[in-house]
Order: sequence, then C-alpha cells, then structure tokens
Amino acid sequence: MYLLAAIAYGFSIFIDVATYHLKFHVHDVKNLRYLFSLINVFQFSARAFVLVFIPMMAYYTETVKDMELVWLITIYSHVFVILLLIPLLNKKFSNKFSIEIIMLLNRVLGKNKKINLIKNLKLNKLEDMPKESLMSKMLFSISIFVSGFFFSVGITFIYYLSFWYPEKSLTLVSYSQIINMIGSLLLILFIDPKIMSSIDIGGGQKEINVLTRSRIFVHIVLIMLLFLILWW
Repeated sequence: MYLLAAIAYGFSIFIDVATYHLKFHVHDVKNLRYLFSLINVFQFSARAFVLVFIPMMAYYTETVKDMELVWLITIYSHVFVILLLIPLLNKKFSNKFSIEIIMLLNRVLGKNKKINLIKNLKLNKLEDMPKESLMSKMLFSISIFVSGFFFSVGITFIYYLSFWYPEKSLTLVSYSQIINMIGSLLLILFIDPKIMSSIDIGGGQKEINVLTRSRIFVHIVLIMLLFLILWW
C-alpha cells in the first residue's frame, strides 16, 4: 500500500508538467476556450493525487512511525516522477498523449462534442522568433529548477525531517508551506507566462523541453540529497 503514496505523487508532478505539453500540442481555433477548459480539468486532477499522497504520508509518519519506510516512500516518489516524465521528452509520445487525453476528456465531460484538432500546427520560422539573450535563458532555466526544487522539497521532505525534529513538527509544516509558496510563485510569475507567450507566437517547444528536463534533474538531485541525509 505504501507504494500508492509514491505513485500518487509521481502522477501529480507528471500531470503538472504534461499540462504544458497539452497546451502546446492541442489546438482548435473554433473551440479554444472549450479545449482550455478540458486542459484545466486535467491540470487540477493533479490535486487529487496530492490528496492521496499527503494523508498516507501523515499516516506512516504519525501512526506507523517508521522512519525507514517514510524515507523509502520519499525516494520512490521521486523515482516515479522521473520515470513518468522521461517519455514526455519524446515528441511523438508527447503529441499522441496530448491528443488522446483531450479526446478522452471530451468523451467523458463534453458528451463527445465535435472538435477539430489541428495536429500539425505550423510554427513560426526560427528567424521570425524574437532573439533571447544568454542571461535571459539562464534565468529562465534557473527559475524552473528552483521552482521545482522548492515545490517538491516543501511537499515531500517534511515527513522524513519530522522524525529528526519531532518537537517542532508544526514549525516544519509552516516552513514547508513557505518553501512551497516560493516554488509556486516562481512558476506563476516567471515560468508560466514565459511558456504561454512563447506558445502564442508559435514557439514554446524549447521552453517546454527545458521545463521537462529540469523537473527530471530536480528529482535526481532530491534523490541524491535524500541519500546524503541518510548517510549523515
């Protein structure tokens, strides 16, 4: 059963990242708002998986009180994220997945409303795209990494660290919320507008690839950090 918590967390992060792939691949000028409503349903479904992860982690932390098991679940959570995100780096999989998800949501929620997906959207030529400075690219990449790192640390590390500081569990909860907030703010203020504006002008592929790779790298770093904490 404990693997369910790890799988739920993995799907939560996968959905958050896959949402950008949907926005990039799925287009229909006549049903733009309807498509975005379906995408929003998909995006918010990630919260349902978090609501599975958090109670289960709280149970194993406060009731079972198994420090090694909580550490193992945390490791598995980040491993599942990596395994789920890697396929999104494949353009064919990303495109097919995006279309299949939209068609499934349309059948379930829209009573199979007729939508005409533009599967091969013509993108602007590279020379027509605005040039970005190296500093701008670096800041964007750093923002993505920091956002993902803070968001994941704020959610997953608190349960393991609470064994080290049991008398400060409420303080740790407050700190984790602050860390989580920083990650979310970076995503909302700097990352999401950048990706959305790139998609609007016919780009976005590079930014989404950076986002996906960065999220994978974040969880590799977190796994390494968990091993360092264990050995320490």
